[in-house]
Amino acid sequence: MGSDHRRIGRLENTEWEEYFALGANEFPYEINSDYPDLSIVGALVSSSNAVGTATLIAPNVIVTAAHVIKDSYADNLNPSDWAFYMGADLSHPASGSGWDATAKYPIKEFFIHDGWTIRQAAGIRSGDGDGDELGVDLALGVLYESVEGYFPGRLPESDDDPLGAVAILSGYGTLIHGRDGTQDESNRKRTGARNTIDRSVAKVSKPGVPEIALGGILGIDFDSPSGTSNTLGSNNNIELLGNGESNSIALDLEASTAPGDSGGPAFVHTKQAWRIHGVVSYGAGGYDDSRYGDVTIYTRLASHYDWIHSQLPNWHNAKLIGEGDWRESPWLGPFLPYASNWHFFTELGWMYAPIAVGDSLWAWNYLVQDWLWFGFNYFPYVYAHFSNTWLYISEENSNALSIRGFDFSQGKWRTFKGTR
Repeated sequence: MGSDHRRIGRLENTEWEEYFALGANEFPYEINSDYPDLSIVGALVSSSNAVGTATLIAPNVIVTAAHVIKDSYADNLNPSDWAFYMGADLSHPASGSGWDATAKYPIKEFFIHDGWTIRQAAGIRSGDGDGDELGVDLALGVLYESVEGYFPGRLPESDDDPLGAVAILSGYGTLIHGRDGTQDESNRKRTGARNTIDRSVAKVSKPGVPEIALGGILGIDFDSPSGTSNTLGSNNNIELLGNGESNSIALDLEASTAPGDSGGPAFVHTKQAWRIHGVVSYGAGGYDDSRYGDVTIYTRLASHYDWIHSQLPNWHNAKLIGEGDWRESPWLGPFLPYASNWHFFTELGWMYAPIAVGDSLWAWNYLVQDWLWFGFNYFPYVYAHFSNTWLYISEENSNALSIRGFDFSQGKWRTFKGTR
């Protein structure tokens, strides 16, 4: 199931070690604005050794493609048959499984997009469904045990479009040479590669399909160094990707995708962060042999913003520090959450935040004595609701006992200590 869709094809004259180095964020591919943290990308493996790829998007939630776990309507999905394995090199056998058990996180529950299930149940293509071309090849997995020490992957906003941007791809797929198609199926290392988002369809259109089964897709092609394999070039309409443009010259470390890469991420740096914009779905239009010209279609995650976030826990962007229940927000700093929704922040004091999903939230701050709106793309600027003003918080001069902020309505600096 799900392990026979795609291949990763490397460029001629480029060694596999370079793709492995990117997959492990080794020099010169350290985590920065040029390269995302790929340590949150793991292998999704069944008890029968079916292999896909998934990415951590909350300490206990992964995102992948639906076909990895339920490729056909007849497949009997049992979450206990699956586990999420983390590590740049999972080639060391454990108990004969061929995967490193020290990085193993068993799956508690799967959530498959309703559109995928509906199209399979309708008997389209003998029970396989056509949810891949419709952009609903999407599933989430809930882990029994939360992963500590990693910032989960960030998701795109609903209006976030990566068209034309460079993407970083990752997965544990078969290794295939782009020029001649020779391959190595024994790979257990996480690869990293680059490509360009050549097509972005926010919502596909197909007559007779119910609204719930219409999602979005992204498309990339595998260009060659000679520039002669530009499948998604101008006036080349592949399936439901539509028309568009594409640069014919391959990027450094350009690649396609492979069996084992299904469900794997396409990271694109948008809105001040690396975000998972797509998960590998299928190869399109007959261009699916992983040699130059190969086309990969990704399920577009921005098109499923509401569905994905409805399944995520509060503070899904935060890293578990590993000391009690302490966590670290990538933009609000360390904090200790409580079931009462009153949370203690070392840099902002006590805040009441009943909903903390996505890149923004409203919270009652005890020190400011107001409802504050925090946005990832705006912080340390925050909006104070009752005061009807924007505040600039001086992070260097603020702590759990007092907040130092510039009040734009009064044009002066103020110190907030919980009293009016």
